[in-house]
Amino acid sequence: MFPANSAIRHPAFFNRYVEQVGQGKLSSLLDASINLLEQDLNIISKVDGTFSYAPGKWSINTLVRHCIDAEMIFAFRALSIARLDPHPIRSFEENQYAFESEKEYDLPLLVREFIHVRSATALLFNGFHEDWLSRTAKTDNGEQMSLLSIGYIIVGHWLHHRKILQTRYGVDF
Repeated sequence: MFPANSAIRHPAFFNRYVEQVGQGKLSSLLDASINLLEQDLNIISKVDGTFSYAPGKWSINTLVRHCIDAEMIFAFRALSIARLDPHPIRSFEENQYAFESEKEYDLPLLVREFIHVRSATALLFNGFHEDWLSRTAKTDNGEQMSLLSIGYIIVGHWLHHRKILQTRYGVDF
C-alpha cells in the first residue's frame, strides 16, 4: 500500500521501501516499528549470523549491519532536509559500506545498536514540526526527496530486508 500524501516525494528506486509501509501518521508508524524491530531482532539473535544463502551474498550479520548503516544515513538525510541544508542529498554505495564494515561481528551488539538507532530515529522525527515533513531537498542526481518520504523509507527498508531474511535466509519471524 502506497501512502496517499502529496508530501511523499522521492526517486522511484525507493518505492520498494515506501510501498512496504501502511497508512498512518509517520510518528506513530516509527514508534510502532520499534516494537516490531525488537521482536525481529530477538529472533535474529538466536540464528547463525554468519549464514549466507549463497556464495558471495551477505551474511545475516552483514545484512543487519547494512540496515544500521542505511538507517543512520537516512536519519542524517532527514536532519539535513529538516534544517534546510542547501547541499544535495548524497547517495552511498551499500556494497562498499558492507565490504568495509567490521567482519568479526558481535550479533548481540548489532542487535542492541539497531534498536538504539531506531529509537533515536523515532525521537528525531518526533522532534520535527509537522509542517516540516513536506520539506524537500535535491538528491545528487537532481531528483526531489521529502522529509516525509525518508521516514517511510526508514520504516520500509527494514520491512524489505525482513522479507529477504524470511524468503532467502529462512528466518522464521
